[in-house]
Amino acid sequence: MWIAKFKVWHKTCNIRPLCKKYHVTDFVYILKCWTEKNKFYYTQFHILQGGEQDKKKFVRDFKKQKNVKKAEYEDGCLFTLREELLSESIDPAFDPQIIQIKPVIQRIDGYEDWEIASWNKKKLMQVFDIPVYDIKVKSIKKSKVTDIILPHISPKLSPKQKEAVELAVKEGYYNFPRKIYLEDLAKIAKVRRETFQEHLHKAEKKLIPFLTENK
Repeated sequence: MWIAKFKVWHKTCNIRPLCKKYHVTDFVYILKCWTEKNKFYYTQFHILQGGEQDKKKFVRDFKKQKNVKKAEYEDGCLFTLREELLSESIDPAFDPQIIQIKPVIQRIDGYEDWEIASWNKKKLMQVFDIPVYDIKVKSIKKSKVTDIILPHISPKLSPKQKEAVELAVKEGYYNFPRKIYLEDLAKIAKVRRETFQEHLHKAEKKLIPFLTENK
């Protein structure tokens, strides 16, 4: 299978300004797409990372956009239905022969990270030719797919527990060697060390058995 990794500056993306404004990272999964008459519709699943209030502001502004037909949000997860004119749609990115190996990551610096695959190399190359995409290719090669990340149901974390885990991952707490320690994470979160440690410990207690399938 052919696998492509690349970075995108999506010129007409209406999510990019919101990610930058509210410091929210958006992990986007393309679920379904279809056409009706002269319109193109697509459903996506977004996992938002950032401060709880910032995520709510992101969703509030997102819902105001004209092409958003439906949006449901809860606990950092956003389901959306959007509409485009068929003549303006970016068809190659939604081609059924394209396999989304990982979520598209819309970063707060405005760039998107993509990793997609296809049995047909030509289909990957067509994505590179989308006019509204400025693309920097990291790699394109023929290789076996050894892993794929899909949205799944995970243990329900409280907002504070979720924020603690996201901050710990973002700042390198789980790296080896560690890039940051609990005291510094607590300062960033503006809580006492003991409070942050409690949120993180409770989150880990829920996640670790789930990830190891040891329920």
